This record gives sequence, C-alpha cells and structure tokens, in this order.
Amino acid sequence: MHFLFFIPVLLFSHTLLDFHGVEVADKDTSFYSFEFTLSNNESRVVFNFNGELEAGEINVWLGGGGYEVIGNYTDQDTFAYKDIIFGPLDNSEPITVKVYTTKAIGAWSIKLIELSSSGILLSLLVSGVLIIAICLVLLIKWKTKSSESFIYPLIGAAAWFVSITVKFLFAYWLNGPILKFIKSSLGQTGYLSLGSIYIGSLTGIFEIGIALIFVLFIKRLYENAQRGIGFGLGAGTIEAMLIGFSQIGALVMVISGAPGTSDVTAGYSNIASNTPLLFLVAPIERIIAILCHTSSRALVVLAVARRKQIYFWIAFLIMTGIDTIAGYVHLANYIGTVSTWLVELVLMPFALLSFFIVIWYYKIWQKNYIGSPPNQIETTD
Repeated sequence: MHFLFFIPVLLFSHTLLDFHGVEVADKDTSFYSFEFTLSNNESRVVFNFNGELEAGEINVWLGGGGYEVIGNYTDQDTFAYKDIIFGPLDNSEPITVKVYTTKAIGAWSIKLIELSSSGILLSLLVSGVLIIAICLVLLIKWKTKSSESFIYPLIGAAAWFVSITVKFLFAYWLNGPILKFIKSSLGQTGYLSLGSIYIGSLTGIFEIGIALIFVLFIKRLYENAQRGIGFGLGAGTIEAMLIGFSQIGALVMVISGAPGTSDVTAGYSNIASNTPLLFLVAPIERIIAILCHTSSRALVVLAVARRKQIYFWIAFLIMTGIDTIAGYVHLANYIGTVSTWLVELVLMPFALLSFFIVIWYYKIWQKNYIGSPPNQIETTD
C-alpha cells in the first residue's frame, strides 16, 4: 500500500529516498551519498533501514536539517530499523545521508519519508469534519425516514454518557490492580488474552447493561422500530461527534502552540508512518462503531419488547467483542507499530453483522409488532 503515499496533499507525506543496494565480494568498501531538502519546515522524517548481510558491516549516517547529526547506525548480519521518526527538522539546510559498507556481502535498503506538519494539521481537520458530517447525515436521514422526535437519539446519547461515566470510574479505580494481577498470575500471554477480554467485557457490562436499564424504564423506546434505531444511533453518534470535535480541538492546540502539542504531533506522525490515508481511518472506524452501537441497542430494545434474553446477549457479545480487539491492540502496544487499517479490517465483520442485524430488526418488527402493544407481541420468528 506504499503507493498511496504519493498523494501528498491528503496524506501529508512523500518519499524522500528509496534505495536498494547489493554488495558483492569483489569490493572491500563502498560509499553512497544522498542529499535532499525537506519541502516543509518542521517536518518529520520516517527512517527505515534493513539488510541481510552474509558478511561485513554497513553504516548509515544522517545529518543536517538543523542538527549536526540526526542519526548514526552501524550493523551486520540481518537487521531492521523500522519507522524511526526524526524531527521536527529545519528545511533551510539540506539533509545528507551517507552509507558506508566494509567487506559487505548481501543486500540492504534504506527509505526515508517526509511527514509534513502542515499536512498533519490538514489531516486532523479533514478527519474531524468528516466524522461530524457522517453523524449529522445519519441523524437527519433517521429523522426524515422515521418522523420521530430527536428525543430518542438524545436518550441514547444520555444512556451512553451515563455508561461511559460509570465505566470510567470503575476503570480508574480497578483496572490497574486487576490488569497487574492478571499479568503477574498468567504472564504476558495470559495478560494479553484475558486482559483484553476483561477490557472488552467492561463495555458489554456497562454500556449494554445501562442501555437495558434505560429501555426497561422508558417504555416508549419500543413502541416502534424507528425509536429503537434512534436510541442506538444516539449512542453511536454522540461518541463519534465527541471524537470529531476532539480532533479539531487537537488542531487548535497545535496551531496555538499550547503545551503538549509536540506530543500530539509526534504521536500522530508515528501512526501516520504505518498507516496510509490516515485521515480516513477515524471516519471509517466511527462508521463501524456507529453500526455496532445501533445494532446492539436495537437488540436490547428487542430483548425487552419480545422478552427474549438471547437478543440482549448478542448485543453484549458485539460490544464486548469490538472492545476486546481494541483492548488487545492497546495492551500489546500495537498503536503506531502496525497499520491502523489492519485493526479496522479485524473489526469489519462486526460492522457487517451489525448492518444485517439492523435490516433484520426492521423486518422482524414489521412482521410481528406493527399495531401490537408490547404485551401482545408474538414470540415466533
């Protein structure tokens, strides 16, 4: 997918150097030199250096860009330096890369990619605006199709807010000791597997559990299919819109030079080095999450309306499943080391399942519920 890096404006990156060398036995030493100037000031450079040498050693030296020495690496045999980020760097002077080999036999490669700071700002803005636009389009479409009051998405948003607050308080006090106990008792493998399940189950317990409480007490939520969808849509879109606004807020922080902005830019650069089309990741992720929020809440509504626990547990497993994956990614420290698109690909089956659940939800409701008060709903599919 590296060809995608050649869309510079939207990807805020371009390749500075991509060189592959082969060393043979008839040369005792070799020397290579490359020089280039960054297209933008305050850009960061992603450094990748790999080799498979049968003999000898190789040294790569980088300097300039406002520094006397940016980096200096010497290695032999098989080695790999992956996605090391330097910067921010100055584009008023060129960057020089020098490669020396000594009695080397084998192949090696070096690649440098420039990440533009201005492009990072553009990406944050585009990503945040896209997320907010997606939420507004979904809410307006629901309103147009259902002719229901926006009170139902607001109820869903309120249920989500209560569940997140309770989950945060629980996690703040107990996650550290619980995860530490799991790691000390089961080792790293058990920590990653059971710890991820534990993190995912918190979402199922609090988000789906509190959604159930809301549905039990607000009987209007299951008077028709559209209200149940609005309830779930409210939970998904409020979370997404907060993320969208937070990205725009991060943009404002970086522009204003507020404390901590260098960490924001560095973290975003680290992720961008592994993830092409990064500005689309968060919007796609939010679509997946909104589908899962909507289907799971609709199932909770159906579980109460139809008095079938199985629908509640399916909802529980959907939300537990997606956050188990997210928990594993965090516990394994994969953020910034693997492409975020791989994570979204793993989550995609939950989105597809949720999409078909929403369609089925409408069909089953039309088949059994129209014109029937809750206490007269049929119990056959």
